[in-house]
Amino acid sequence: MLRWHDNEKKMADLMYDSAEEILRAAGAEVSPYTRNTPPPPGDATHEVGTARMGDDPKTSVLNKFNQAHDVKNLFVVDGASFVSCPEKNCTLSIAAVSWRASDYLAEELRLGRL
Repeated sequence: MLRWHDNEKKMADLMYDSAEEILRAAGAEVSPYTRNTPPPPGDATHEVGTARMGDDPKTSVLNKFNQAHDVKNLFVVDGASFVSCPEKNCTLSIAAVSWRASDYLAEELRLGRL
């Protein structure tokens, strides 16, 4: 079952602590509130990882074009190739990776290599 682990819960607490610290330093008064549990994994968030990109098939799943090392007609063009997620939305990075993979795939098909 997919669930948040201790590290993710600690990161959420740190987010609350940091936000409060910044607000107080700026002179804001922080009203009492309840710290909510993060939404379930996958609920409007960008989970990444599980299909690392790299040159060595022994330590990575995908090559630099997000093509699977073991299944040549499989391209993974979501956030799975990222080893971590930035604090900001990763949608533009996913779009760039998808574009690069698409250009590579089109050229390989044109040359008859796929």
